Amino acid sequence: MPGDILVYMKATHLLAGMQVFTPRGGGFDREENVMDRRTILKAGAALGALGLAGVGTAAWAQARRLRVANFYASEHSMNRALRDVFVPRLEALSGSALTASIHDNSSLGAEGELTEGLRLGTIEMGITGGLLSASRPRLSVLELPFLFRDFDHAWAVFDSDIGDDLATEFEAEGVKVLAWVGNGFRAISNSVRPLNTVADMAGLRLRMPENRVYIETGRALGFNVVTMPFSEIFNALSQGVVDAQDNPPPTVLASRWFEVQDHLAITNHIFSYGAISINKALYERLPEDQQTALQDAATEFATAQRQMLEADSDAVVAELEGHGMQITRPDIVELQAATETVRSSIAADVPGGPELLERIAAL
Repeated sequence: MPGDILVYMKATHLLAGMQVFTPRGGGFDREENVMDRRTILKAGAALGALGLAGVGTAAWAQARRLRVANFYASEHSMNRALRDVFVPRLEALSGSALTASIHDNSSLGAEGELTEGLRLGTIEMGITGGLLSASRPRLSVLELPFLFRDFDHAWAVFDSDIGDDLATEFEAEGVKVLAWVGNGFRAISNSVRPLNTVADMAGLRLRMPENRVYIETGRALGFNVVTMPFSEIFNALSQGVVDAQDNPPPTVLASRWFEVQDHLAITNHIFSYGAISINKALYERLPEDQQTALQDAATEFATAQRQMLEADSDAVVAELEGHGMQITRPDIVELQAATETVRSSIAADVPGGPELLERIAAL
């Protein structure tokens, strides 16, 4: 029935330290294996902590490389800005005391494994975001449907005391936010029919991340929601496991989903944020001058990434149309009305949620 939630059980990579294993026999059941993944990650974190406990400041000369993990495609603005700005600027600003390597396309694990690794310290740095809302509910407010008016409004919120306040939620999970970035305003692509109204969305199987806000938003619009990792989307679309997915148009282009999707509805229903982050314990062990270099490089990266994202968003829809996608623009007022209960109910469940919504709206 419309609104049912399905959980996609396939996973392609299992992270253990710095190695990536491919499970045999077509994958593993998520519930049966979650303890195995956590055990592996915690074991890696314990070993890392033992090593760090005996390492003084002078020893950092022997361990300078920071792995920056993310799930975005190589040509997404996130990874272009990492390559063009963050990596060279970190090395320059730190006098080569710190270097960074980029691990994109979920090469160190899907978003869940990446986030867990960043929390535990088995991954040094990463681009993380909404998944932490499962344990830090206040973060869920940032992804409520139709929360932000435009890019300027989003950046104003993240660069204000609201962003500083919510960064403490990450720190409570062992993650230090260096700078806020974005994936953009989400649109909905599908392989079945053009989407012009909420009625057109009814019954389509829509991939969503495993996040309460996304799931309830999809259900409110009439979709049958299927949760799965970002890294599984292309295959799921091409094999008909799902009919549709929601992501910003630049992500649709960079991930080449236009090869397996015919229609794109510009809905702008959720703004996807991110943060370039580092394991908090690791950050606190760095000498002050290296902390400063890291912070400055991250700030420059964020400025560049935001500019690239906005430029991509302006041009990408026409490019996708050139690839054969049919573009539609549903009535935003209808979509807002359909998702109003999602905004109000989730905000009411979060301590200080309604007040946080008012502060965001006031900027």
